[in-house]
Amino acid sequence: MDIVLGISYLTPQLQSVKVGNINIALEEKGSGRAVVMVHGIPTDYRAWSSQLENFSSNFRAISISRRHAYPNKNDFLKVADSTVGNNSEDLVSLITSMGLQPVHLIGHSYGGFISMYAVWKHPELFKSLTLVEPAIPSILVKNEGNPFEVLGFLLTNPSAATSARRLQSGNLKLALKSYDAGDLNNAVKYFYEGIRGIPGSFDNLPEQLRSIMLENGITVGELETEFPIFTKDDARKIKLPTFLVKTQNGPKWLRAIVDTLAGNIPGSFVIDISRSCHLPHIENPSEFNSGVLAFLKKNDS
Repeated sequence: MDIVLGISYLTPQLQSVKVGNINIALEEKGSGRAVVMVHGIPTDYRAWSSQLENFSSNFRAISISRRHAYPNKNDFLKVADSTVGNNSEDLVSLITSMGLQPVHLIGHSYGGFISMYAVWKHPELFKSLTLVEPAIPSILVKNEGNPFEVLGFLLTNPSAATSARRLQSGNLKLALKSYDAGDLNNAVKYFYEGIRGIPGSFDNLPEQLRSIMLENGITVGELETEFPIFTKDDARKIKLPTFLVKTQNGPKWLRAIVDTLAGNIPGSFVIDISRSCHLPHIENPSEFNSGVLAFLKKNDS
């Protein structure tokens, strides 16, 4: 177990916790059992501002910024080495060194895969798991280099397969090309619009959200790392109460991941958030908070 070497306060609510040699910024509010929230790419702890306020009435709500996200200063670490595996270990070390366990864990997108991986490896640290359209591609196709697996996915779920291929060969390719060229702003723009599926949608975001994403452009580089293989068999080993969130207008391949997990995690429950597309905690916080909070309360005994 790593030791918390120090906590500095960046604002009255924002702390920087040093776990091992890594600084992890977090904001917390409330008391009681901890609810830890893990953001995706390209956001940070601020993505959960509505949940921090809402959940703090019943829990100790904690929103973290992962190792390369704003406002962390871990410049000695390479983004190319920022994987699902070591981000999950950052999370585990933070939880154990702060003595938070067992916690309710919530993860979104890439942060959802990190959360799933942490629970899979260290189930004793967690009370429940909430996954918001987690980006776990291997749950659909274990080996993308196997043409039979790819064909099987295409035949069983053509709309999801087409959605995934369109992102991979289109905007994701453009986003990573921009990232490699040092153009982080366009990397963020291409990536977001690839997920959203609407050209020009990034420029129509609220200024505050657009600014948060641009401040975290460096995290787009995490998409170039090798994702671990997580299979249906692995999902069946998850014994925690699990709440799965998908969005009404979300990418079909992400919705397919949620449906596949729901069919393999024993006793899991699925909710479909209306008027949202992959960012339900930001786009429709009222409906999201109501569903998740009811789940947390139900599984807090």
